[in-house]
Amino acid sequence: MRQYSPLGPVLVFGEVLIDKFPDRTCLGGAPFNYAYHLHHMGIPVRFISRVGGDDAGKEIRERLQEIGFPIEGVQMDIIHSTGQMEVNLDDKGVPEFKILADRAFDYIEYDPTIEAWTREDIPLIYFGTLAQRHSISAATLGKIFETLGSRSTVMMDINLRYPFYTPEVIRNSLQQCDILKINSEELVSVKNVLNITSTNGLARHLLDTYKVGFVSVTKGDQGSELYEAGNRVSYHCSAWPPEEIVDTVGSGDAYSAMLTAGYLARLPKQTLIEKATEFASKICEFPGALPPDLDFYKPYRFDK
Repeated sequence: MRQYSPLGPVLVFGEVLIDKFPDRTCLGGAPFNYAYHLHHMGIPVRFISRVGGDDAGKEIRERLQEIGFPIEGVQMDIIHSTGQMEVNLDDKGVPEFKILADRAFDYIEYDPTIEAWTREDIPLIYFGTLAQRHSISAATLGKIFETLGSRSTVMMDINLRYPFYTPEVIRNSLQQCDILKINSEELVSVKNVLNITSTNGLARHLLDTYKVGFVSVTKGDQGSELYEAGNRVSYHCSAWPPEEIVDTVGSGDAYSAMLTAGYLARLPKQTLIEKATEFASKICEFPGALPPDLDFYKPYRFDK
């Protein structure tokens, strides 16, 4: 991992989607949610994605321009449709996702914009697994790692979306990342997919086996934990109860964004997970992954 950490820019690779809820549609996609939070925290982002030339793709680009979100890296695809996710909530506000296959974000190309960004000083790269489900986007991400990865800290929010992951994608991703964010359910899925038999604790196993710098595990109402390479003592944070849970959509993305911001600001590890847990909890107090009012971000800005 890098030994210094200026506040961005952060290069974010992955999907921006239209989330379809039973009663509404909105922008979504874990990498986009993450980048959106960082952008409004005052941390510059270089967001790489791809949308269709359809009405949904045009709507996404127009809405991003309206809010001042950078779209230079959002490619347009005239063949494939814009990504879409169907979201249903249970009675506790916990989402169930259905993601449509063969979408524009599966075909992200290594274009001149990406090539120019890889020549910048990028302190941190963020990625997940979903945008690696097709070989074209996966190859583009691989080339980014080849040209930039050795100069940047690499963070993966694993975001497993069944059935769009394989043992190979998970192993290769773990080998690339310096920081891993994963929830407790995903931890069990990784154990099963990779046939891990270690009794040394799953997070510790990933930390040691793949030479990850630190692993942060979110556990819903059980709070979160952080395991650090070379430190046999882990950090623990209790859950931060929301005033009212509307739904938990995007809470993990919010956690990852604050984890990144705090890391770049060199916050102590305990403070890091406390702030990330608090921020993720606040996201649960309104519908969807993104706050309806940008004043929400005022206490969380890092460019004051």
